[in-house]
Amino acid sequence: MKALKDKDDFASLLDECIKILDDNVSVLNDIEYSAEAEKEDAVITDLTKNDLVNMAHEVADSSRIKRAESYFVKRFFEPKLD
Repeated sequence: MKALKDKDDFASLLDECIKILDDNVSVLNDIEYSAEAEKEDAVITDLTKNDLVNMAHEVADSSRIKRAESYFVKRFFEPKLD
């Protein structure tokens, strides 16, 4: 019975960690974006509207992928109710 309690404690701890990460995914994305943006030294001044639209789509796609990864990890560690 002791092992079951430890397993439940570990599962509870994982659930709390996943919830914290899920709640803060946008903050983490902002931090990552800021860190990556600091690496870029050159400023591009001749961007077209199409370039800006493409960049916006890339950012949106990246955000969706990261959110999907987060949800996948959350579902992977949720207990199975079979």
